[in-house]
Amino acid sequence: MRRLLVLCLTGFLAACQSQTFSTLDEGSSEWRLVFRDEFNGLGRPNPDKWISKEYNRRPNPDGPDGWWDPGNAYLNGRGQLVLLTSVIENRNPDEDDDPYDYATAMVSTEGKFEPTYGRFEVRAKLPRSAGWWSAFWLFSRSVHQVDGSGRDGTEIDIMETFGWTDKVSQALHWDSYEEDHQAAANATTRPGIRSGWHTFTLEWYPDEYIFFVDGQETWRTAAGGVSQVPQWVKLSGEVDTTDGAANIWWANTPYPQNFPDTFLIDWVRVYEHVPSPEK
Repeated sequence: MRRLLVLCLTGFLAACQSQTFSTLDEGSSEWRLVFRDEFNGLGRPNPDKWISKEYNRRPNPDGPDGWWDPGNAYLNGRGQLVLLTSVIENRNPDEDDDPYDYATAMVSTEGKFEPTYGRFEVRAKLPRSAGWWSAFWLFSRSVHQVDGSGRDGTEIDIMETFGWTDKVSQALHWDSYEEDHQAAANATTRPGIRSGWHTFTLEWYPDEYIFFVDGQETWRTAAGGVSQVPQWVKLSGEVDTTDGAANIWWANTPYPQNFPDTFLIDWVRVYEHVPSPEK
């Protein structure tokens, strides 16, 4: 009997672990599902939905750095996408005499799914090691253009979470990343955010952005002038290689003994807004 009870409890916990739920009312007629990935199977993410890139972010003395390696983005056979951060051999020994470097991963829907407006939602389990952070965001190449507003494209950070705090950051960036760069941001502290699964959501309307964490509204803004152009979905990890100099904004100092570490994504869903018919 005791063995049976243990087996039942184990099965129950496994079911809870893999449960996929949305903060959106399943009976809602306000939103129509237009994109989803439950990340079933093994190997690389579905190439009909996602691309991944390998390129070097160096040098960047102000914060985000490291490599994005396609091999660090994979399906684990348990219905999850894994974005792995790992220690690798230094690929730039002439620029940095450290014997090691870091690789993480990024996947995006660039060229495959680029909506304008909608509800964007991810269910994820966050990394817990200092030195890197996870992000769920929207992007367009026109973010690099400068016209005095973000209407022609805005980097929309639905969530950035840092590997050493309970802080969730949400941000907007527009008018390039150079001297004309403009930004607005919000941070919310969510005790326990590093444990278990959590849902991060953006509702993007033509005149407003609304951000949520676990179904609770955290930020409502139209800063910069709301983007009016198609943008693609991105999931990524990045590493702070500033030796903690930028740890107020980034993820504090990484230590090789803390890696590998993972950012797990249970699912991504995108909905199109269906306005209520006028009475």
